This record gives sequence, structure tokens and C-alpha cells, in this order.
Amino acid sequence: MTKITSLNLYGLNHWQQRKTAIVDYIKKEDPDIILFQEVVYLPEESPYTQTTLLNRHLEYPYEQTVVSRLQESPHYAAYREGLSVLSKYPITKSETLVLKQDPKDHLQRIVQLFDINYHGYTVKLSNVHFAELPEMAVDHLRELLGILDSRHERRIIAGDFNMPHLEDYSDLWNHGYTASISEPYISYPGENKRIDYFLMPKSNLFVDLLPSPDTLSDHRAITANILLKV
Repeated sequence: MTKITSLNLYGLNHWQQRKTAIVDYIKKEDPDIILFQEVVYLPEESPYTQTTLLNRHLEYPYEQTVVSRLQESPHYAAYREGLSVLSKYPITKSETLVLKQDPKDHLQRIVQLFDINYHGYTVKLSNVHFAELPEMAVDHLRELLGILDSRHERRIIAGDFNMPHLEDYSDLWNHGYTASISEPYISYPGENKRIDYFLMPKSNLFVDLLPSPDTLSDHRAITANILLKV
């Protein structure tokens, strides 16, 4: 059994108040792999990313962070943001994909691909944070799945999909994946909706999936127990 947690960190908003709650939750759940979205690096505030600051307390042996997105900010000259992974198992390979940018989207979106050495077997994963508008997010999911299909790959895909009804687009993924839509959870409580998911290659099996309390972020973390076929 492998336990994976995904959490949108919500940047540095109310960070000092939330950091302890995030650490306490992760220590309690003790996931094998953690996927973070909206990881911020602001050298004006700290010479380290949020992931590195959290990992001082969590002490995961393997960390991979990509903060390659630049955003406009009224307070900082360059607001750097991206994706990050913490793992108990070696990260043997990683790659960052830049997705196509919709003219209406003011942000460039990236995907983090990484391979884990899980007891001698390679497990392939993808950490995502798609565009905020659902129609753009659908295009990003379609693009990512197309890339993976062309590589003859199946990956565990998890993160902030920004899609309230992933089931409406099952034609994109149901040929090769199972989605975390069978259990009724809410991952974005401010709007009472679910926008964070796991897409699992059908060779693997969901055991359960539970959301966190509301104190970590504007999102809830989602933690999945998975039986991997390796």
C-alpha cells in the first residue's frame, strides 16, 4: 500500500498561521509521497521555497521543486511559483512540461513529471495545476494525456485540476484511468466543490481517499491509499 497526499499550498497567504497545521497534518497522515501546488519562492521573504521550509520539520529524504512560473504582484518585483514533490523513495527522474497558454490565461501552466524507485520498481507520477477556468483546464488535461499517450506512458496524475466535474470529461481518460470521483468529497470548501483529483492507471487500485480539515489552505489536502501494481 502506498499513501500519496496532494495539497495546493495557497502561496504565502496567512502562511505563518497555516504552516504548523500543514506539518501536523502530514506527520499524522505520514504519506509516502506529497505533491504540492502553488509553491512560492520569494527571496525577499526567505531564501528557501515553502517546500524546503516545511521539510525542515517533515524530514523527507527526497525533494524536487520547480518554481519556474513568474506572476505579477503588487508587492514583489518577481513572484515565483510552481510545483513540488517530497518523497520517502528516491526520485530517479524528473521533467517539467510547459503547457500551451490560452490567450485568456495570464499565467503559464506547468506539469511536473517524476519517477520514483519504489522497492526496486519504477512508479511514474505527474503533479498538475491546470488553469483556473474549467474550459482551459480541460484543454490542459487533454494536452497532458496526449503527451503521455504518445510516449506510451500511464502515470498517476494528481493535483489541482481546477475542474468541478471531472466525470463530465470521462471520454478523455476512462480508456486508461480510474478517477477519484466515486467518493463524495469536497476539496475547495470556499465554493463547496471538488477540483482536486487523482487519476489512476487502471492497473492500480484505490483503497480509499480522504480530505483534510479546512485549516491547511483554501484547498483541503486529499490523501489516497493506493495498491500499486508493480
